[in-house]
Amino acid sequence: MDRLDRKILSVLQANARARVTLDSHSDNTLEKFGETLASIPEVIEAHLVSGDYDYLLRVVVKDTRDYERLLREKLYKIKGIRHSRSSFVLRTLKKADLPLFVD
Repeated sequence: MDRLDRKILSVLQANARARVTLDSHSDNTLEKFGETLASIPEVIEAHLVSGDYDYLLRVVVKDTRDYERLLREKLYKIKGIRHSRSSFVLRTLKKADLPLFVD
């Protein structure tokens, strides 16, 4: 995607990161959580991470009101979530393709 397309998309969409902690880490809980996330189109990336929370989600919505709707109608209804925290991307300072490591 070229710079113009990204600029247009940034105006039309709000880009958020949600950090999610689960109540349990059983295989069943993790599997069901992953399946549920896969069915939510606004969640465009989901990463199992180390640290203070379990998952880092990249979420794209129209605006903050749409994000509130997503939380109430979809994310907060997922069983097994202990808590979540959200942050909105205000500006992207760097976005690069992954480097290819060749020996």
